[in-house]
Amino acid sequence: MTSVASPSSVLNIDNLALHFLGQDSVVEALKGISLHIDKGEVVGVVGESGSGKSVTALNILRLLPRTKTKIPHGAVSVLGRDVLTMGEKDLQHVRGGEVSMIFQEPMTALNPVLRVREQMFDVIMRHQKITEEEAERLSLNLLADMKIQDTERVFNAYPHELSGGMRQRVMIAMAFSCNPKLIVADEPTTALDVTVQAQILNLLKERARATKTSVMLITHDLAVVAQLCDRVYVMYKGKIVEQGLTRDVIGKPQHAYTRALLNALPEGKKPKSRLETVAASMIDGADSAAAPVVVRTTIQAGFKLYGQGQPLFEAVNATVSYPKKYNLLGRAISFQTAVDHVNLSITEGQTLAIVGESGCGKTSFANSIVGLVPLAEGELRYKGKNLKDHDDLTRREVQIVFQDPQSSLDPRWPTWRIMTEPLTVGKSPSRNELRETAAGLCEMVGLDPSAIDRLPHEFSGGQRQRIAIGRALSVHPRLLILDEPTSALDVSVQAQILNLLLDLQEKFQLSYLFISHNVAVVRHISDYVAVMYMGKVVETGAADQVLSRPEHAYTRTLMDAVPTLERAFAA
Repeated sequence: MTSVASPSSVLNIDNLALHFLGQDSVVEALKGISLHIDKGEVVGVVGESGSGKSVTALNILRLLPRTKTKIPHGAVSVLGRDVLTMGEKDLQHVRGGEVSMIFQEPMTALNPVLRVREQMFDVIMRHQKITEEEAERLSLNLLADMKIQDTERVFNAYPHELSGGMRQRVMIAMAFSCNPKLIVADEPTTALDVTVQAQILNLLKERARATKTSVMLITHDLAVVAQLCDRVYVMYKGKIVEQGLTRDVIGKPQHAYTRALLNALPEGKKPKSRLETVAASMIDGADSAAAPVVVRTTIQAGFKLYGQGQPLFEAVNATVSYPKKYNLLGRAISFQTAVDHVNLSITEGQTLAIVGESGCGKTSFANSIVGLVPLAEGELRYKGKNLKDHDDLTRREVQIVFQDPQSSLDPRWPTWRIMTEPLTVGKSPSRNELRETAAGLCEMVGLDPSAIDRLPHEFSGGQRQRIAIGRALSVHPRLLILDEPTSALDVSVQAQILNLLLDLQEKFQLSYLFISHNVAVVRHISDYVAVMYMGKVVETGAADQVLSRPEHAYTRTLMDAVPTLERAFAA
């Protein structure tokens, strides 16, 4: 698909193809893409993981290793200059000076051993001939432009001393520090909660408009694109399959793949209904406008776990505190309360969702249930009895699935060993028994049983999350705690995981404690919702009531910050 550049184009990519060179194979990452971005435009690039979005972005600044890649044809020009044939000295000027990048995870993009001050100085003084005094003044002004109140503290802080939202503000300030003509933002708000996401997107948009800077926004969040972007390109398997004005592409999509992405969103769908998901491996020819194959996850399991209708779990004045200061003997003398006298209950076979900003106590509460952090006060009751008084066999009925399967799965272990690890605690099943169980668990969560010998890095993000869910199911739980299980997944894979969870719940009458900052997902999967703010539960009730007719001021603020397609097109 072609893209017509204008004389005012800041970025022009023309018929670009890129191959990754392996030892025995070649992967075609980009297959003749063309796109352009004009001065002052905010342009979105959307698509599933592996569609080529980030590869396109990295190639703009030639950040991919040249020994591992090959460009058979195509051109990338910034302000009319060909980046692919540019010398190193000119390229260094383009990087940061004319084109800046904002990465998805600022904690890995920022140097952990240098203060913000030193990192901002490095960028500014590399591209501008100014003194340290002037660089400091410019840095503080940029941080103030990012709506940071205590600029001096942030300026002198290390990255780990700042919240995720604050680190992302620092990254945006650094990106704008040398007055670039183009900013490439690669998933800049994916890991942020909705209120911080809204603040970051507004800052990015305001600053871009004020400085007439062009922005290339790479994301899988279609609501964010609808809210922020003038135009949008849709990528699939290394090709651009649709492009145009945002209102036209997202409001009236022409290509079947774009329609499939939109249909995978939980927004506007009946709660607990099955979502459509794109079976990427089953679509042949991304050029075709014929409808791609859509799959629906169904569970085929040989046993039913438990009955239904009984109250299962209660938290009574649950309080979690962390040591804040220590005396000379290493004893804690002051504490920070993370969870403050929380009272909640979960009925068998139902889903209670907890929503709130990062740092409100959601994960601390979840960790306390499975014993990863102790309670300072209160009680956790399971089947009417204090959870800590239950025997090990009963306590295994409460399991947790963590946010990031990449870090919660042992990278050295094959799938069969990961999924059956809980079965080896206090017992010694044979290797054959474990492998047979793992194959059954794979079938249960929609994985190919022949994959039990593969390592975690050989799976996609969605497949790794299925492995984590299978591991939790290995001991036949009744209560499953799901901590942000879809936050790092694109919309189609997110739909697959939500369908899987709903099928498992229907089949086995599982109860879920579902923790998320994605309000559309919460609305889709939950029966009841609790809203947490600064360690306290400020509102509870039926999901539709709390999310559609919130009573507490904080809940209303949270709902107002949620980007939606309906709100974007009504503006």
